Amino acid sequence: MNVQETRAEILDKLNQLMTRNHEAEKGYQQAAENAKDAELKSLFLAQSRQRGEFALELDREIRTLGGTPDHDTSIASDLHRAWINVKTAFTANDDKATVEECKRGDQIALDSYSEILNDTTLMASTRELLLRHKEQIMAAHSGMSRIALVV
Repeated sequence: MNVQETRAEILDKLNQLMTRNHEAEKGYQQAAENAKDAELKSLFLAQSRQRGEFALELDREIRTLGGTPDHDTSIASDLHRAWINVKTAFTANDDKATVEECKRGDQIALDSYSEILNDTTLMASTRELLLRHKEQIMAAHSGMSRIALVV
């Protein structure tokens, strides 16, 4: 594989992560709108803001590497947000269903971050950025797992 293909592949993967973070931002916003518990609503809003910040950081990293950020959302993310709406509309314990769905979304994000970190040769600054994001998503995922036990 030549250097240009590797660079294009890295930019594509970073764009995918940026899109996932935009999706998570919207998903957490939707979760906050559906939450009945005020503390849970606040947590979801904080996660939404964090994922928006992650997306902005990835946007800057893509530009730094000479790429063009792709701001389209995927069909899967639209389905994910729609699933949150359907699940919360028909579940007796709305907050628990929403927490479970957010937990699932976080796991998908963790898998995406792990894939690029494990399968791609990255510049040190890019790797550090992704590792920091992944750590914070892992913390959110753990938090959602704990909350799911008590809601």
